[in-house]
Amino acid sequence: MKKVLAVALVFGSALAGVAQSSYTPAAEKTDAVFTALRVEWARDLREKKVEASIALYAENAEFDQPDGSVVRGKQDLGKLFTTVTSTYDSRILFFLSEVKEVGDKATDSGQFREILVTRADGKRVMIQGGYTTVYHRGSNGKWLIAQQKWEPWGQPIALDLAAHPQIALTFDDLPAAGSLPQGMTRTQIATEITTQLKAAHMEGTYGFVNGVRMENNPDAQQALHVWLDAGMNIGSHTWSHPGLTKVTAEAYIADAAKNEPPLAEYGQLRDWKWFRYPYLWEGDTLAKRHAVRKWLFDHGYRVAQVSLDFEDYAWNDAYGRCLIKNDHDAIQWLHDSYLSNAAEYIQLGREEQIVAFGHEIPNVLLLHETAFTTHMLPELIELLRKQGFEFEPIAQVENDPVYAQDPDAALEYGGTLPDQFMDSKKLPYPPFDPKPFDKLNKLCK
Repeated sequence: MKKVLAVALVFGSALAGVAQSSYTPAAEKTDAVFTALRVEWARDLREKKVEASIALYAENAEFDQPDGSVVRGKQDLGKLFTTVTSTYDSRILFFLSEVKEVGDKATDSGQFREILVTRADGKRVMIQGGYTTVYHRGSNGKWLIAQQKWEPWGQPIALDLAAHPQIALTFDDLPAAGSLPQGMTRTQIATEITTQLKAAHMEGTYGFVNGVRMENNPDAQQALHVWLDAGMNIGSHTWSHPGLTKVTAEAYIADAAKNEPPLAEYGQLRDWKWFRYPYLWEGDTLAKRHAVRKWLFDHGYRVAQVSLDFEDYAWNDAYGRCLIKNDHDAIQWLHDSYLSNAAEYIQLGREEQIVAFGHEIPNVLLLHETAFTTHMLPELIELLRKQGFEFEPIAQVENDPVYAQDPDAALEYGGTLPDQFMDSKKLPYPPFDPKPFDKLNKLCK
């Protein structure tokens, strides 16, 4: 198995670490020339283009395996890669440490992290370790791989997901999330989304309210009435959505306190003492984290933690622009990319839980009451059903003991509960593809 795993590392995408929902990993070191070579090599092998990949090697190139054996020459490398690519799929992240270039020789070294999938049964494992690639430059000026060495660290982590995980849907930024597409009202969006939730038997779903969104806005006020009249619940998302990293604990607490009168007025006898941190930021210093949590607990709140988040709100602005232009192709791309990113990051969040806690936990999915998420909600629910999810209220989900745990760490960007434990313990994230923020920001402009 060691030999096959070592060689399997050569297929995946050579993507740098990218920002997930609510945190920003440290920037990766880069070197333009050798980063481009690494990307080309990994892309060819991930796409199972063995001939194109082998063309990147010198004639007598060596592949050093962890058990000490060596595969030499392009012909034998081609046979080995053909066998491995027919057996496994892979996704890999590279984290460059340094590139040393002396004359016609260069050494590229760093760390890797890989998800390896056995094609026959779909079993997934995560592997991490170090890599070294030695290049020689030919007389034509082209760099070719002369030697590669992979050193996996420890045992692979099995990422076996539960067949029937639990999930609670939750919605932030009520009653006016995101920009409003031309011709739509907040009341229409609230009516549509609650109709969909009721059809899926999800009465009691929580939406987290910013009171400022209702000021001088009868449409938003009516939208919140529609939400509650449909049998849904509300909790606090602070009054004006401040990020705790950007303000003092005292200012943050005052903002949360200001949100209590509208919650009491609209929520009445409902249990509205649930609190969702804006941006999922829980404090960039321990003093802030402790002060806000003490106020919340002293005032009877439960923290509405999140375990899954794919930043659904990011598709909404482009949707509004594309509706104005009546660009059906662009709207179809929004549809497809929304669902593919949901699937990608829901799986990532579940795999994070295995790394962070040793097992999968009942889930809370963060969504927003935007026009586009409302449009996509039936298909998103169907996607979750096909993955085996069973829908439960947040109160039941967060009775799991993991949700009582607190990483008690100063984190600038916080994130989901698994994110917080991953970052505070400096655990390795499974590899993942970046979200298409650049395209979303440019689409239909």
